[in-house]
Amino acid sequence: MAAMRRTLGTVVAIIAVAQIVECIHLPTTSTAPVLTHPSLKTSAPSAGTPLARKVSVDPKSSTLRLKGGSEGALVGYMFSLFKAIVGSGILSLSSGIAAFSNDRKMIIPAIGISVFFGYISAYCYSLIGLVCDMSGATTYQDGWARTIGEGTAWIPGLACTLQTAVACTCYSIIIGDLGRDLTKAFGVKGFFANRENLLCTVSALLLLPLCLLRSFAALAYTSMLGVGGVLYVAFFMTLRWWQGAYTKGAPLFAQLPSNALPSFGKTFQAPKLLILMAMLNTAYHAHYDAPRFFWQLEPRSMARFNILVYTSFMASAVVCTLIMVVGFLTFGGSANALILNSYASKDTLAVLGRLGCGASILFSYPLVFNGFRTGAFALLGHEPSQMSKDLFAVGTVLFTTAIAMVMNELGFIVAFAGALLGSSIIYIFPAMMHIAAVKKKGDDSEKGLAYYASYGITGLGTILAVIGALVSYLKTYTKVLD
Repeated sequence: MAAMRRTLGTVVAIIAVAQIVECIHLPTTSTAPVLTHPSLKTSAPSAGTPLARKVSVDPKSSTLRLKGGSEGALVGYMFSLFKAIVGSGILSLSSGIAAFSNDRKMIIPAIGISVFFGYISAYCYSLIGLVCDMSGATTYQDGWARTIGEGTAWIPGLACTLQTAVACTCYSIIIGDLGRDLTKAFGVKGFFANRENLLCTVSALLLLPLCLLRSFAALAYTSMLGVGGVLYVAFFMTLRWWQGAYTKGAPLFAQLPSNALPSFGKTFQAPKLLILMAMLNTAYHAHYDAPRFFWQLEPRSMARFNILVYTSFMASAVVCTLIMVVGFLTFGGSANALILNSYASKDTLAVLGRLGCGASILFSYPLVFNGFRTGAFALLGHEPSQMSKDLFAVGTVLFTTAIAMVMNELGFIVAFAGALLGSSIIYIFPAMMHIAAVKKKGDDSEKGLAYYASYGITGLGTILAVIGALVSYLKTYTKVLD
């Protein structure tokens, strides 16, 4: 075990240093990096192409706009995209390994799967930028409308809206779980020691007032809490594993309930690998915003966009994989669907992690809710009154709180939604848009490797969506896979 810790620690350190160096010393040439689409073009759509449309986006309207030809100027933008990718979904990944095995050796294929999904997610994110470059689309849904057809553009809009609804529900579950553990840590008794009571109170006194705000601009800066919280969690989880703080005989081990003790063995159930894959869809999900990042990049080219995308996603993959691995190596088959729940309620470092993540989720909920509300009213096709917006806020908070009170299967929600919605938004829709964009352009020279790869990605996404969702359901609510 000590040798394994030292080896993994060394590998993680090397990867982290490599990522830092890559972010600081980016290449200064205009040549596309190795990890690019074979058929990428750096020119904007011309007026003579069938897909050309007037681009209405105004990069000056956003604070994320970057100027300058130096590749080093991309670092700030990389951090913005990194923030968009890394979220609470990564806190379920350790349980994704535990779903199919309790064998420590399984971290090897798990690391490979995580890195692969990080890469393919980056590829599809870049693919959306390519669709924007070819068609002039300014939003994800607009990309579908300009390539596949306006009549079915509601499909990606519905998928993204449902994904935000699922995120709000997950946030409510996490708030309830973290609140319960924090009350234990601080010795709270009585009314607030009950998870449901605490969740209702937080929802009524904090979540609802935040969702009723007329402007969410001030909350945008709280995204830093999320990044800081995730990085701190990665640090303390790695430290606790390195210390062996939860091995048999350690003081913190004795504080765990009997049904949450670390569990290791040799079990392996291959079909349940799909649960981890579905969870990774949630961990690497940020694709709806790809057009905004593409059009706000100045000077704009696919080569520079790829540097931004692949560096940000690979940095996110390092953090996601680290948390996934150390959480599993600490608790094995007992890793909780919210990994922070696995740590002793009075573990000081875990308490700080819960406080940080809890604050981040508390302020992130209204931002995600705003996306859900905007998407829902857009699907309905009318401009809502302020009264309608307020009633929608009340209904959403009531609904997600009610679900969180009766259902605490965070792992199932993350995996099921990741399989159905994540696979569609990340893989299927971008690949379909790319295929349609190339066909509309009517140039056979565009049908290179990337074009045919999009067919493969569409098939992969469909398999992950259907089988992943089925396996997630069967694993959670039946004994068919046992």
